[in-house]
Amino acid sequence: MTGFLDAYRGEGPLRGVTVLDFSQMMMGPLATQLLGDLGALVIKVERPGTGEWERGYLPRGTRLDGESPYFLAMNRNKLSVTADLRDPGDTAFLKDLVGRCDAVVENFRPGVMDRLGLGYEDLLAHNPRLVYASGSGYGARGPDVRRPGQDMLVQAASGLAAHSGPADRPPTPVAAPVLDASTAFVLGLSLVSAVLDARENGTPRHVEASLLGTSLLIQCQEALVAMNTDLRWERSATGIAAPWTDSPYGVYATADGHLAVAMTPRTTLAAVFDLPADAVAAGDDEWFARREEIDALIREQLTAAGTADWLARLDEAGIWAAPVRELADVVETPQVAANGYVRTVRTGRDRPVRVVGLPVSMTGVDDIDRLPPPAVGEHNELIRNAVHDRESQQ
Repeated sequence: MTGFLDAYRGEGPLRGVTVLDFSQMMMGPLATQLLGDLGALVIKVERPGTGEWERGYLPRGTRLDGESPYFLAMNRNKLSVTADLRDPGDTAFLKDLVGRCDAVVENFRPGVMDRLGLGYEDLLAHNPRLVYASGSGYGARGPDVRRPGQDMLVQAASGLAAHSGPADRPPTPVAAPVLDASTAFVLGLSLVSAVLDARENGTPRHVEASLLGTSLLIQCQEALVAMNTDLRWERSATGIAAPWTDSPYGVYATADGHLAVAMTPRTTLAAVFDLPADAVAAGDDEWFARREEIDALIREQLTAAGTADWLARLDEAGIWAAPVRELADVVETPQVAANGYVRTVRTGRDRPVRVVGLPVSMTGVDDIDRLPPPAVGEHNELIRNAVHDRESQQ
């Protein structure tokens, strides 16, 4: 919605979009940061004094330039305004602000915003073309709606963890909050498509995304097989990374480290590894039935040489493989640098900080260092005056 705080918009394709962001933790803030990176004006609503929850969530008590590194990771290109959501004066101000926005984003538990008088139906009266995007753990309806929607918990409850890890160990969740991040992408894409329709047709929409729904989307091929066949799988004893996949598929030890090896035709494997000829010539069912045997043979042979030697040999043979790297090493690789996935931006105190930038490239969007992550309520006067000035001109 151009004409409102235009000096704080970016140059990207969303430069005409204004988003009021009530979200906290990761899913919502990451979604709105992506919108801000692409040019949108994002106004973050925070609690007076303490700000949103992520500001106090610290990795082993560590702050960076006085702020939580986690907060810095997903709150650039935003303005911050504070408001007490239970204060009638503040909620009146927020409703006036909604009238100048294209979209609202929130990830409170379902029903919280309605009880505060800031739900979808409440805010439509202040903006009849509003796109209202809600994120939750399990969706807005159903028996689990009140359960805590934290990433690792939903990995466990949605089947994602149950299929990971070796058979003699507990189910293994992914170390990173993969559902929060993936749901951020789903929420952002849905919001942008709804804003486009609202611009063209005046249609308001309530968009709802959840960690549970996104987890099922990630597992769509496995879910389809589970729902439409009688096939059932068990986790691998040797460590094959997916219970529905032949060997090799997973991380394997070498003489000096580890590497990952993925799906490879049997004849190609047999050209590199000493495998039983009858297994290589067998049908699909027998090959799968003997996957633990095959995996053990491959694992044993891989320990005979170092990672670099094996990668060269596997690459030459056309076997899909990759080195296992620590994250601190990955961000220093030439491949990451060549694609601009890591950028240097400023904090609010003008300190340079390296961050993960946009995961896509787009012509005309080259610089994400527009607005540093804001201090709590840093833009209170700016935003409140802008709303007041607009009202006085009407």
